[in-house]
Amino acid sequence: MRAKTNWLKACAASAALLALLCVFVVAFPQPAFAYRIAYQNYEVWSDRPIPRAIEPVLDDVTRRWRTSPLYDRATPAQIFICNEPWRMWLYGMHFSTQFGGVADVWLTRHVVIRAADIEANRIVPPGPAPIADAAQRPLSYFIAHELTHSDVSRRFGRTMMLRYPEWLLEGYADYVGKAGDFDYAANRAAFIAGAPAMDRRKSGLYRGYHLKVAYLLDQQGWPLERLFAQAPAEQEVERWLRAGK
Repeated sequence: MRAKTNWLKACAASAALLALLCVFVVAFPQPAFAYRIAYQNYEVWSDRPIPRAIEPVLDDVTRRWRTSPLYDRATPAQIFICNEPWRMWLYGMHFSTQFGGVADVWLTRHVVIRAADIEANRIVPPGPAPIADAAQRPLSYFIAHELTHSDVSRRFGRTMMLRYPEWLLEGYADYVGKAGDFDYAANRAAFIAGAPAMDRRKSGLYRGYHLKVAYLLDQQGWPLERLFAQAPAEQEVERWLRAGK
């Protein structure tokens, strides 16, 4: 019995040590990225050389990011571009390579972006098909989108993923990331018509979520603080949208 107890303790200690090692690796990813460039409040790391074309991309990130009242030009932004899939799999913390970008809102507030063609200001699609809504979602969109998640965690708490609905979190990040490049009337019409692009489960896009956030912020004039303090049920917002209130 004692031997079994000692074995269980050893396994538990090993698991705890492994967990701490994983946390350390995720919290301090810099050694896995050989290239770095600093520009304004941005620090960009990559596993491939970073061209100077990153600077206009980051200028466009700023243009998008500052549309949010949560934006502060003094906020440091650490961005890690993972051209090798294993880095996206590990540092994205979703154990997947299918994401465009991920923000660590729990621990570091690092932003992790998948393989990118920086000169073209675009991410590299995870599969053979082109990225959906590519014209509205360049590389700068994905970075601004994820930085918005980090800002929301700063303002409303690190547990935001547990306390707020997906439509609000992703809809607001899409709202900021697109910086007004969103036709409200056309997207509302698509929503009422039941277009697949407006359904997150069918399209993988956040356009339907964005529409709900734009309705409350722009059409109803809600301040951002109220939106997060009194977020209505998603079904209620959909009812309002259909009714044209």
